[in-house]
Amino acid sequence: MLDDVINRYLACYNARDIEGMLECVTQDVVFENISNTGQSMRLDGKDMMRQVAELSGNAFSYRRQRLVNIVSGGGKAAAEIEFEGKAAVDLPNGIKSGETVKVRGASFFEFRGDLLCRIADYS
Repeated sequence: MLDDVINRYLACYNARDIEGMLECVTQDVVFENISNTGQSMRLDGKDMMRQVAELSGNAFSYRRQRLVNIVSGGGKAAAEIEFEGKAAVDLPNGIKSGETVKVRGASFFEFRGDLLCRIADYS
């Protein structure tokens, strides 16, 4: 079931299990993060996703994504996500080390077989 892959991906994210996260995606995965502050990022491929996951994991001393709601079908899924984290360093968006970040956003997933081939996070 596709929702199981999303739940596993999020559980691995929360546990900082980068290898587990990468087991949920295709080799040519596309990851996009679009923020309403005007910052956006696009990563192409599993290797690039690994590099950014390793760096971004160190930006927060604590981080957690919680799945609020999900709708899936036809090889795609849309999810409402809550993110909470505590910055470990000063972030480019003005958040200072030690500050808590709480964001509600949406994530869109596309599948190829039983793996994620596209993840787009909007917050």
